Amino acid sequence: MGYSLAAAAFVLALAALFVVSRPPRARARGGDPEPATVTTETAELRREPSAGSAVAGVLPRGARVMIVTDRGPWIEVKSSKGASGFVSAESIERDADRQARERRAAKILSFRPVFGVVAEDTEIRLAPFPFAPRAGLLARGAAVSIYAADHGYFAFRSPDAGLAFVNSSAVDLVPPDPRRPEIVPETAKELKDLTVTDASPLAVTPSEAAEEGSPAEPPETSDEALEPPVLLSKLDPIYPETARRAGVEGTVVLDAQISAAGRVEDVQVLRGLPLGLSEAAAEAVRHWHYRPARGRFGPVAAHKTVRIVFTLGQ
Repeated sequence: MGYSLAAAAFVLALAALFVVSRPPRARARGGDPEPATVTTETAELRREPSAGSAVAGVLPRGARVMIVTDRGPWIEVKSSKGASGFVSAESIERDADRQARERRAAKILSFRPVFGVVAEDTEIRLAPFPFAPRAGLLARGAAVSIYAADHGYFAFRSPDAGLAFVNSSAVDLVPPDPRRPEIVPETAKELKDLTVTDASPLAVTPSEAAEEGSPAEPPETSDEALEPPVLLSKLDPIYPETARRAGVEGTVVLDAQISAAGRVEDVQVLRGLPLGLSEAAAEAVRHWHYRPARGRFGPVAAHKTVRIVFTLGQ
């Protein structure tokens, strides 16, 4: 029953997006000026409708312009300060299109989302078709909430632009099948959902200068570690609720820098997971306490590799 409802909701989202987010029809080349806004970080104002034309000025994000003529990939505009020229059609959004997108957002963003992770840096678009206005960049590894799909694009919620679109080929869905119902975790089982492993070869700070693959040759006065640090107390990570709902499981691998006093001074993520799992693991390990590594002359600083396995309980 839950699977059927989730599948029906996603199909409904697809149908709604198909109806309300088709590419706009071609406009007349002339007519009354239309107001628009620059959506990219900057938009170069060129003297002619060509990428090789001289730059007459630069318009910042949010600048208001009036569209004079539409020449396909190039739009002739006049800025609020009186400057005229041509800008790329991908760098501005008409007010009419923005209003239509806001109406779509009220409908589409009411659906239950699935989640995705950006596999490679990709452009944010304000409509689901090539050469639509751009509104920034999604970096590799970013997590996005996906509400619908159409024409090879996913509709997602952008913190800056509201409803926005990303090429579906650049996003990995979690779970892979968007028709799968969400995994709703049971309550009061936090400590059963993860396994903490504190066991790894010791990487000793005084010997780090040695070439990789060659034995370290510290001077006689070096206080090289002879005993690894030992975990005395730990704080278990909290499973982020967003990651629970998305069904994300896996292992976070961390490098913990442990001081000569046994405190964790720094944590680096060596292998992470999306939707807050890496952050949750690192934050917990920062509160761990160790018996410090020992060298010939007493306690020394050292590193430990910590593996935290997040698994959803059955």
